[in-house]
Amino acid sequence: MAKKTIQKLSDANLMIMKLVWQNKEVTINDVLEAVNAGRKDKVKRATVQVQMRRLERYGWLKHRKENREFYYSPLRGEAAAKVDILHNVRDRVFGGSYAELVKCLFAGGRVPEDEFQRIVELLNENDKE
Repeated sequence: MAKKTIQKLSDANLMIMKLVWQNKEVTINDVLEAVNAGRKDKVKRATVQVQMRRLERYGWLKHRKENREFYYSPLRGEAAAKVDILHNVRDRVFGGSYAELVKCLFAGGRVPEDEFQRIVELLNENDKE
């Protein structure tokens, strides 16, 4: 059976999902306020509403209605979403190769020593599993 593909996130949708993951549950007004904080060109409520409905249709969000307010919460946890997104990139861009993915990550420049040590620890942990 084929694994269900999750709809990829645009930058704007990812920003909304980060807010939802951080707050566990949000309203459209919560997102609108956060998105518009410090912006000169304000995003309209209708724009946020459309994005959140799309995220719900794509399987990222669910909602409950209380009185006249919709409360949105994540259908997928942040950690699981990161794994899905990265696996999608690995498969589409690097032909499924973990080695090519990591090689590309290291090609961007020198990795700080503390992060390099953490990567080694993670590889050792993965080897033990």
